[in-house]
Amino acid sequence: EVDTLEQTQKILRHWQKLGKFRRDHLAVGAGKHKRLSSTPYVFSRTYTDGDFRDKVVVGLDLPQGKKKLNVKGFFGDGTTLRDTYSDTEVVVRNGAVELDTPYDTALLEALQ
Repeated sequence: EVDTLEQTQKILRHWQKLGKFRRDHLAVGAGKHKRLSSTPYVFSRTYTDGDFRDKVVVGLDLPQGKKKLNVKGFFGDGTTLRDTYSDTEVVVRNGAVELDTPYDTALLEALQ
């Protein structure tokens, strides 16, 4: 019974994180999609409307623990990003970010 509750809570937290990221970023639902890497699967979404611009990078089916995501040509070197899935801040270096999290998902946004 406890394992079932823990699993349910884990699934709920996952969907809450995805829902909040989608709510906070128009690019997720309405933006243009571009694959940045196929293995692991990393893609960008960009939404522009007049002066408003929103862009994010999403990584799915990532290895748990240490992982490197290619963001070259999308987020420039020196840009500080937040992975909202793990609430971790990282800096783009050599066109990539490195994360060390227990999750297989990354939801990257630029810090303002």
